[in-house]
Amino acid sequence: MAARFYDSRICTLDNVRRQAESGRSGGKAGLRFSVGIPHYNRGARIYRPLCNLLSHPAVAEVVIVDDGSSAAEYSALTACVRGLDTSGRVKIHRREENRGALLTKLECAELSASEWMLILDSDNTAFTHFLDALAGLEEPSPDTFYCAGWAFPYFPFHEFAGLKIGFSMAADLTVSGALRRIYIINDGNYLVHRDSYVRSVRQMLPIASDVADVMVVNYHWLSQGRYLRVLPGTSYYHRVDASSFWCRTEEESRRRVAGIFSRFEAGSRWDEEFGCSLSHD
Repeated sequence: MAARFYDSRICTLDNVRRQAESGRSGGKAGLRFSVGIPHYNRGARIYRPLCNLLSHPAVAEVVIVDDGSSAAEYSALTACVRGLDTSGRVKIHRREENRGALLTKLECAELSASEWMLILDSDNTAFTHFLDALAGLEEPSPDTFYCAGWAFPYFPFHEFAGLKIGFSMAADLTVSGALRRIYIINDGNYLVHRDSYVRSVRQMLPIASDVADVMVVNYHWLSQGRYLRVLPGTSYYHRVDASSFWCRTEEESRRRVAGIFSRFEAGSRWDEEFGCSLSHD
């Protein structure tokens, strides 16, 4: 329902064109970063996130890796980029083979030129105040993923605003029930240090499937002594509909999520045995 309202009332072509023509930047740029967008069969929906990104001075480039979309969807993607990208900041990389979200996000990072990169799903929209907050970060740490405070409208993370969550805190929050109730551990639309992210994800490969890939990445990241930091007063639009990977793999995803929460609760960090279990699922 929320996705239909967003598409029909907020994310209309006329509204997008008006915003693009206004050139509204949303604030002065400090930190500049790449945006990596893994794309699969959502070419007709990508104009809204691109409009916000291309209107903001902090966005140095947008790297889209197409994960074997249909010819029609890839054509819709390229047409959208041609219509919105007047500055040549969008780089599209086409892959004929569908390799899944985890490897596509990794390729986005490998192809990005900036030290920092915002990972953004192709059907989500980074609101201007989130981009402003990322641009305003002073001396961001390579050991931290910087998260929004709200995946609007479904997943509010306000209770964790301002927290820098490490493994021990995540374990305590799981025992208390807060991390199961507030789903920050399954949020993957965040700013990352490109090289740190690439090194971390490469250590996880190969896992057999993309089921709950974001939670797997975050669990591995925290297990290495690193952090998630939730930025107060920030949000992005998070789409949930029948095409979402979670909806298509819900039973498997819930099983994997439950397993990772059990490991947090036990204080068990990522180890070789757990990694091997994912590579043979």
